[in-house]
Amino acid sequence: MVTRKKIVRRGVVPKKGKKVSGPSVAELLLEIGVEELPYQFIAPALVSLKESAERLCSDQRLTFQSVRTMGTPRRLTIVVDGLAARQTSMTREAMGPSKAVAFDQTGQPTKAAVGFAAGQGVAIQDLQVRQTPKGEYLFAVKHEAGRPTATVLVDLLPQLVSGLSFPKAMKWNETGVRFARPVRWVMAVYGGSVLPVKVAGITTANQTKGHRVLGGG
Repeated sequence: MVTRKKIVRRGVVPKKGKKVSGPSVAELLLEIGVEELPYQFIAPALVSLKESAERLCSDQRLTFQSVRTMGTPRRLTIVVDGLAARQTSMTREAMGPSKAVAFDQTGQPTKAAVGFAAGQGVAIQDLQVRQTPKGEYLFAVKHEAGRPTATVLVDLLPQLVSGLSFPKAMKWNETGVRFARPVRWVMAVYGGSVLPVKVAGITTANQTKGHRVLGGG
C-alpha cells in the first residue's frame, strides 16, 4: 500500500528576465514574411504573437528566458531567448475507484480496476492505493519525459501563425490559412538550425528578404 503523496512538478514559464539554469538552451527566431500589412495591423499583431507564443510554450512545458517581437509592413518577427532544449518532464496522476470497489474479497482486481488501468494506459500492478479524505482509492501515475524542443516546435509554429487574428483576414491558397495578407516566406531557426516546418503551405528556410525594390525582394 502506498500512502505517501508525490509532488507533481509541472512545466512553469519563468518570469521575464529570469535565466533558465543549465547549458541546454538556445534562441528561436521566427519571421513571417508577408505582402504589405496595413500599418495599424502591425502593433496588435505583435502583441498577439508574443502572448500566443508565451501561452503555447507554457502549454507545451517549454521554459524560456524572454520573448521579443519586431515588425514592419512586410514581416512579423519573434525571438524567444533561452528556450530550453527539451520539454520539462512531468507526472500525471488520476484517481480511480475506491479500494473496496477495485478489489474483491480475495484481493483480486475487479473489472473496475482493470478498466481504470486500461483507460489510463498503465499496468494493473502499477496502480497505487492511497489514503484520501474519502478513504482508500486507486491512483494511476504516469511519468512523461520531455520531448526535444525542436520536435515540439514543428507542431507548435504552424499553430502560432494560424492562430493570429486580424481585423480583416483573407485566404490565398489551398491550405485555407487566414492571414491579413498572403504569407510569402517563413524563416524558422532554433539553435542555429532550420526547423523543418511548413506554414501556410510554405516550407521554412533560414533566409529573409529586404526592401521590395532596394533589397531585391
